Amino acid sequence: MGQTFIIIFSKNRSLQLKSLLQSIFYFSDIKPEEITILYETTKDIPYNSLIENFNCCFIKQTDFYTDISRLIKNTKKKFIFFMVDDLIFKGHFKLRQIEHFMDESPNIECFSMRLGDNIIDGKKPAFQNIKDNFLVWDTSKDIGKTWRYFWELSSSLYRKNRVLKYMKKCPPEKMTFPNPMESYYYRYMPSFIYGNGIKALLKKIIFAFRKKNDQMASFKKSLCFTQGVNIVANRNIDYHNKFSYIELHNKMMEGYIIDYKSLANIENTKPNMGSKYFKLAKE
Repeated sequence: MGQTFIIIFSKNRSLQLKSLLQSIFYFSDIKPEEITILYETTKDIPYNSLIENFNCCFIKQTDFYTDISRLIKNTKKKFIFFMVDDLIFKGHFKLRQIEHFMDESPNIECFSMRLGDNIIDGKKPAFQNIKDNFLVWDTSKDIGKTWRYFWELSSSLYRKNRVLKYMKKCPPEKMTFPNPMESYYYRYMPSFIYGNGIKALLKKIIFAFRKKNDQMASFKKSLCFTQGVNIVANRNIDYHNKFSYIELHNKMMEGYIIDYKSLANIENTKPNMGSKYFKLAKE
């Protein structure tokens, strides 16, 4: 067993979760027993078949912040690897290789699986090629937003101590699902201060003498992306689901999964490709 505690957040996306797990086992050296799934579901979309067929640790969510805090505090692993259920892997990798790289690179706080030099979003960082297959960069203010999006829960690995340090600053009553746990981070980050209002001015004053350039790393090419075909969280955004949760669950029960093998030669330009490459196939 390795040094990484892997946690997948899942809600009502049974087919996507199953497809993610199968893509992980196909493209990586990760074993089922290394994965913990914190899930929330309804009676219309039971996870029984997933629990029966995958030797992962399934934990039904009771209180999001309490659950995730307990899991992270209790693990003896050095690294925390977050994933969401609409993530899909498209390239081969070894988690043990990432762990070794992080051990040798103490200044790197985040290893992103969704980033690589194929991603297009504004100005790219000044990459440091530490080894043949790795990129390293600083999250400075003058690079594209995606490149300085240090804290994200869809596909990134962090040092456990860094995760615990951040979670202590989070207001538990607001951490009810992954999105606020991610977005809260950027309320106080100098790289993400926008506008000319009083709040923005105060933040600029607070951070005027504080240099905060977290260092990130990735493989040269991104090895996964999210497929935003439906939203499970209650968010005030204008979005129309392409597929219903029940529709996809029923497809899974008929023997369908996402055709992750067909993604192997895809060179995506965004971390979230929506439904562009979303295709179902019979197992």
